[in-house]
Amino acid sequence: MATAKEDIAGDWFAALIPESVVILIINAITITAFARTRQLRKRGTYLIINLTVADLLVGAVTGPLLVYLSYKDKENNGFTWPGIIIWTFEFTFVIASQVNLFLISLERLHATLFPFRHCLISECVYFKIIVGSWLINFLLGSLMAGLYLKESNGGPYVWASFNVFTLFVIAISYIVISVKVQRSPPSQHRGSTAKETKLSVTLLVVTGVSVLTILPSAIYNSMPVDLRNELSSASRLLEIHYALTVIYFASSMVNPLIYAIRMHEFRRALRNLVSKSREPTRDHPLKPRARAVP
Repeated sequence: MATAKEDIAGDWFAALIPESVVILIINAITITAFARTRQLRKRGTYLIINLTVADLLVGAVTGPLLVYLSYKDKENNGFTWPGIIIWTFEFTFVIASQVNLFLISLERLHATLFPFRHCLISECVYFKIIVGSWLINFLLGSLMAGLYLKESNGGPYVWASFNVFTLFVIAISYIVISVKVQRSPPSQHRGSTAKETKLSVTLLVVTGVSVLTILPSAIYNSMPVDLRNELSSASRLLEIHYALTVIYFASSMVNPLIYAIRMHEFRRALRNLVSKSREPTRDHPLKPRARAVP
């Protein structure tokens, strides 16, 4: 017979599982569009592509793992290798998505404040940043996994501190970008500089929507554990946890939609992708060709 906890989890998984599938599909299409369009593969979009990969892994790995771990026996067997690996992957890709938003805000800040110096950054620097970010993601994921397996109350506070720090840096970066763009004379926003400004605005919208989905979880995890227990019962706390998780995962789903609205090259790549998938073959392999009449 199902327990109340399993009933609550099942109700929210009815929303989480389809959300994970949509996240996987929409980000897979986005990656395909980037991969098949050379104009989209440039320095300014490397971090966007990396963010899309992280979002895809949220739908492909984090969502299914959350369902598996929720129905799995919750008995804690200590720091076992299977437990550490599973929980590390559970946290890593969610962390990676937020770290990429953090890196994108800093990259846009550098492009706005130092446009000429930014143009001199080589592709190798971007690749090093991406590789370094994934190392940090796995380290933070391992830390969160260890705190969970230890059943430490410090886990939510570490997660909240990570959220607050990244969101604070993101907010400050885009405030500075907005002030800089408004104070710059119009003559500076022509050609490549105008494209950088438009890209910055697009990524500002992406980050803003993502922040709105991350902020509820950050606020909730910042609350003292005792206060949360006093305000709600155990079943209510579980419902809040799953609701915030569904909202948090939504940030991995909306980003490609914003790209389609704001980026002309991305819209054209999607149209080409759809038209090629619908294009019929000229000659059926089993149908013989008609011979020309002499």
